[in-house]
Amino acid sequence: MLGRAHLLRTAVSLVREHGFTRETLANSVLHLSNEPRSEPLSDSAVSILFGEGDNARRVLIGAWLEEGRTQMRSNGSASAVPSTPNLKEALYSRLRYNEPVLSLLPEVA
Repeated sequence: MLGRAHLLRTAVSLVREHGFTRETLANSVLHLSNEPRSEPLSDSAVSILFGEGDNARRVLIGAWLEEGRTQMRSNGSASAVPSTPNLKEALYSRLRYNEPVLSLLPEVA
């Protein structure tokens, strides 16, 4: 069974290629490794799972932002001694996270 959270995580990974769109959410099902599908989700399925109209895009944007916060928190934890990143490291990590989608950010507004 497809889970909303799993589809959303997959959609976040597609934002760099397809933007913050309902189409990205619909195509997320095509990129699942454990349950591959041959067709994207229908528009009504996207609405049921993520909200109607621009609400679905807002859900995707929110998931993107949350993933960025998660990465900010984990910055520095890859070292042998886990540490809390300082503000400069955290902000730098966040900026790096956003770099691939800078051209897509105006469509979010």
